[in-house]
Amino acid sequence: MKSSSEAEIHVVCFLDGRPGHEKQSRGILRALGEKATVQVSEIPVSRLSAPGTIPALFRILFSKAGLLADTHLKPALVMGTGSGTHLHVLLFKKRYNVPAITCMAPDRIYRKGFDLCFVPAHDGLKDGGNIVTTLGPPNCSVDRGKHCSGHGLILLGGIDEKSHRWEDDKIITCLEKILERDNSIKWVISSSPRTPVKTVKMVEDLAAVHSCLSFFRFEDTPRGWVEQQYDRASVVWVTADSVSMIHEALTAGCKVGVLPVQWKKKNNKFKKSIAFLEDKGFVLSFEGWTKRKKEWSVHENFNEAQRCADIILQKWWSRNSR
Repeated sequence: MKSSSEAEIHVVCFLDGRPGHEKQSRGILRALGEKATVQVSEIPVSRLSAPGTIPALFRILFSKAGLLADTHLKPALVMGTGSGTHLHVLLFKKRYNVPAITCMAPDRIYRKGFDLCFVPAHDGLKDGGNIVTTLGPPNCSVDRGKHCSGHGLILLGGIDEKSHRWEDDKIITCLEKILERDNSIKWVISSSPRTPVKTVKMVEDLAAVHSCLSFFRFEDTPRGWVEQQYDRASVVWVTADSVSMIHEALTAGCKVGVLPVQWKKKNNKFKKSIAFLEDKGFVLSFEGWTKRKKEWSVHENFNEAQRCADIILQKWWSRNSR
């Protein structure tokens, strides 16, 4: 509920063109707008080149004025997620003397320049100072309470040479077991930019022989498509390498299962994040589901974007929000 007497909060948000980063910033801004009057100015940027970094850093550390010329805008807050935005954010902070926020752990040389850093717990930093740890990345999902018990969603990640081994046959075996047990559910499955061509072909073949399964290539889905699927689905299976989608589905109020991948390192931060979610009962592992060791659970109010927004409002605008 917004207060009719509140001041308007003008936020400048730098965007680096990466959907995952932009969803984090926009998720917090949407949540801010639920409790205060917020005007957002989005500024697309590209990463500064190495030659441009040194003079930009010099301006941050030593100049009295920043990079941007005077404008008619009266910003109250600046934010940006992604390392490519950080110098732009800090230069803007320097010029307009406003708080700066990011949804990740910036490089050490820039970290102290931010007033708040919302950092996923799997990054290993501790709460304190300008660091606020989150269960996972904030996102744009909303639980609209429209889930249908007869609809399910399966989201596939794909190859990441540094992180894990992607095994097509094992993924398909998992899908076959899900379809066999839950064949009364109408399943929608989608690929991602990282899904190998071989996997896509195997899933298309699977969909051809299972009338309960509909496959959509990611490149054929419009913006906002996956959010619509979260609204409808009661159960969502996500491959373990797609941590952001796991948190999106949780925030949307879905029951969430995790399809396994083979991690290359035992201390992989995403592996740790998923293990934490499993231990707390937020998600169900495929092994636990197969052996019926644990039951599905739905967690209301799993909304890290709203929690981040509340922290911002409490810190700087506690009198203007409720």
